[in-house]
Amino acid sequence: MNITSQTLLEQLRITERDIKRRQELLTLSEKDTKNLVYIKTEIAKNIDNIVNEFYQTQIKSEEIDRLIGDAESLLRLKKHMRKYILALFDGLYSSDYVHSRLRIGLVHKRIGVTPKLYISAVRNLQDLLNKYIKPLAAHDCVKCGQLTGSLNKIILFDLELVFDTYIHGLMEEVQRSKDELEEYASSLEEIVEKRTQDLERLARIDSLTGLFNQRSFFEELIRELSRCQRNDESLTLAYIDLDGFKKANDSYGHKFGDKILMLLGKSITESVRPADTGARYGGDEFCVIFPETTVHEAEVVCKRIIKKFNQLNEKKEVALSIGLAESNIKSVYDSDTLIKKADEAMYKSKKKVGHFITKAK
Repeated sequence: MNITSQTLLEQLRITERDIKRRQELLTLSEKDTKNLVYIKTEIAKNIDNIVNEFYQTQIKSEEIDRLIGDAESLLRLKKHMRKYILALFDGLYSSDYVHSRLRIGLVHKRIGVTPKLYISAVRNLQDLLNKYIKPLAAHDCVKCGQLTGSLNKIILFDLELVFDTYIHGLMEEVQRSKDELEEYASSLEEIVEKRTQDLERLARIDSLTGLFNQRSFFEELIRELSRCQRNDESLTLAYIDLDGFKKANDSYGHKFGDKILMLLGKSITESVRPADTGARYGGDEFCVIFPETTVHEAEVVCKRIIKKFNQLNEKKEVALSIGLAESNIKSVYDSDTLIKKADEAMYKSKKKVGHFITKAK
């Protein structure tokens, strides 16, 4: 439910029963109500003097004077104060009265009146009203005590309600700050998590080709070999070397060499399955891990890599020599042995002219 759809009484959960209980705790009785109504005639007769005297005292404080701000604001405040004082002596202290007092607390908090300033103002008003009440007692100390006592009770009743709104407002601010902090912390966690993932990814990726680097390649190879061996599945490793790369690099420059490496990285990425892992093993040597794949199936993909590389590479001085080695249920290899076998097959391909694929025996 939106806050704006609730009254202040509903927001603060103040019921008629709660109002009655508050009055009982302050011993604000029916007799006090009669005393306050009795006082009203005298107060109403002197209301303008009371209001003027009150603000003459108030604006002596530079802090309060700044809060009021200008003559028009002071005039409006005097009109509201007039109504506020007269309502003290109406004798009607039910939910409507309580709601009006809650509104006063809300307004004062919003305009920046601190609790110490509000309490000071209430104390000044109380002293001022007592001055006008005393003549009603006609030197009867008991009667004077009863009248001022009733005033004290209604003032405390009002003060309690006003501070309920102050406390409620502070709790809302604390909750808002907490929510904002939680939201910020959550977004910060997301940023940190994303940055951490980015850093982890960068630590695993070769920046030039976008393929896995050597460290990540070994991790993936060991993991996939272990998985495929547990499931009695084949895994094929392709070892790729760029023939003529050094000569082309020396002839056309390092930018050309970098471009060739990037083109091969792109060719591998666009030719393999999501389950396959392409990696730059080092320099101009690359590897591709083909899980759940026989050497013959991997050969088909390697031919696609060659075709793609030829399409992207304008200069044909560089060719791909590829060696394939398979670990399967009949020939189970560890990672080092599989790499060695694929490497040996690749060197056999290098003895051929142009692109060539050799399968390890």
